[in-house]
Amino acid sequence: MRVKPLFLIPIVAVALAACSTQATPKPQTTQAATEKPLFATDEEALAAAQAAYANYLEVSDQIARDGGANPERLKGLISAGLYKSQLDTYSTAASNGLKAVGSSTFNHFELQNRNSNTLTNYVCLDVSNIRVVDSANTDRTPVDRPNILPLELTWSEDSGVLILQTSDVWSGTNFCS
Repeated sequence: MRVKPLFLIPIVAVALAACSTQATPKPQTTQAATEKPLFATDEEALAAAQAAYANYLEVSDQIARDGGANPERLKGLISAGLYKSQLDTYSTAASNGLKAVGSSTFNHFELQNRNSNTLTNYVCLDVSNIRVVDSANTDRTPVDRPNILPLELTWSEDSGVLILQTSDVWSGTNFCS
């Protein structure tokens, strides 16, 4: 399931499926001998992805605090498909007079895979400090909202910049608990 912008997870009533009994994800670095990798080392790849994700969250959180205004700030950070999905969600929030208060954080940032074109990582997204409020500043955050989400992120490189291609809720064993 795609992750909606952070503050909208509870608004659009994302129904997270119960975690299956799959094993906890294990990092797997693959690299064909003939491919030139995006990064020389796993550590470089992980550091670049962490920095790109922190930047993405900062911009996404600010758009959410602005009630969905000016979502084009995400262009150049995320893929066209992910942008379209988030644009629709921000439009819904704006039309309902909803905005976010607070900021999201993340931890457990782990490299899962990297090759010449992409890298994939696991992350625990923490939205516990995000509150959803309406135009009267009434808290509309559902009490049963999941505050920590296990995500699988996929990145590609464009002119030296990592672009977030996908952000999916991990369906296996929750590695955030």
